[in-house]
Amino acid sequence: MKRLLLVILILTLLSNVSLAEHKKIYVASIEGMIAGGTEQQFEKAIDAAKDGEALIIKLDTPGGMANAMNSIIKKIEASRTPVVIYVAPSGAQAFSAGTYILMASDIAAMAPATTIGACQPRIINPATGMPEEAPQKEINAYASKMKSLAEQHGRNASMAEKFVTENIALNEKEALEKGCIEIVASNLSELLNEINGMVVKGRKINTSDAEIIEIEWGVREKIINYLTDPSIASLLLTIGLFGLIIGFFTPTFHLPETIGAIFIILALYGLSYIGINAAGILLIILGIVFMIIEAHTPTFGFWTAMAIVSLVFGIMLIPPSQSIHEMPRRWYISFRLGSILIIVTVAIFFAYALYKVSKAKKLKPRIGYGDLIGQKGIAITDLNPRGQVKVKGEIWNAEADENVKKGEEIIVVAQERLKLKVRKA
Repeated sequence: MKRLLLVILILTLLSNVSLAEHKKIYVASIEGMIAGGTEQQFEKAIDAAKDGEALIIKLDTPGGMANAMNSIIKKIEASRTPVVIYVAPSGAQAFSAGTYILMASDIAAMAPATTIGACQPRIINPATGMPEEAPQKEINAYASKMKSLAEQHGRNASMAEKFVTENIALNEKEALEKGCIEIVASNLSELLNEINGMVVKGRKINTSDAEIIEIEWGVREKIINYLTDPSIASLLLTIGLFGLIIGFFTPTFHLPETIGAIFIILALYGLSYIGINAAGILLIILGIVFMIIEAHTPTFGFWTAMAIVSLVFGIMLIPPSQSIHEMPRRWYISFRLGSILIIVTVAIFFAYALYKVSKAKKLKPRIGYGDLIGQKGIAITDLNPRGQVKVKGEIWNAEADENVKKGEEIIVVAQERLKLKVRKA
């Protein structure tokens, strides 16, 4: 009997040691704007913490994309591991979309000298490019969502609702006093002590002697966060379209359309997370059409000015309003300034290029016999046997006794009025 008790005691001790060794607390730091990359960071962290006692997310954000925010909230709610959102370090903030994520957490915590709130949704005024209050129905919808999240996790629903309706912001002491969070902790160790023994999602959190595992982010998450910023995605799309147009005007120089195609693919990837406003795309296309009209019918800059206006408004309208409701206020200013700067720069370059093309087309061709014989040029169409070539910056009808592919170098062997006889170089 004594031997049996001894065996049971040893097995119990070994079991406890084994359990202690396998207790894990996962910790991840997320900062910056809430976007597609942030969504993937949360997904990666929640997936990594499946076997953990808890997942602690140290959050510092000015706000971000509403659709990314909604996706993150769903991931937190679906997580079987308790998710602790910890607004940290000191001086950090979780405004707008960040506050929604905090309210969706299983345990909400803040470090000293941190702030949450200011969640009133905004839209871009297309006339000024500046943010303004969203329609009342949108405010009501977001306020209802915030209230529901607070109620679901036993927090002060009426105060949480004021984050949206009155755009209120609270520091950590006010948030704790008003029941919007559960814990104020100066550091991670203090936070672990506070959550030890708390029962969340039907399980008791045990942080005693737990292993702390830091979750690291790769380059992929960071790049996706940049690409899913509406300002960057919109500008990439615009520059990409310009690259294609410039490539069409310079058929023997393939770099512009190659870069343009890459930019458009990257932009579409980013916009797939954001969504697209059809009016913005139409205005960008209209702006490009205006520039082409300017090139063929010079009007002393009238069409160029119209193109710039269309392009600026087009970029600002590309992201749909519902996706940027929770963006930080300063983002709207940088978005407007960035749109104007990039478009004016590209427009000046594009207008200059079109001007040079137009000027070259107006030059009278030199048709004196012998002027071009022996000169090298480029086939700008297939010659089979007839086509067009470019020699000394001028486009000529040409004929060859052999098949010449577009882009191949040629030599002029004879000149007959406005037609050249050529061969491969």
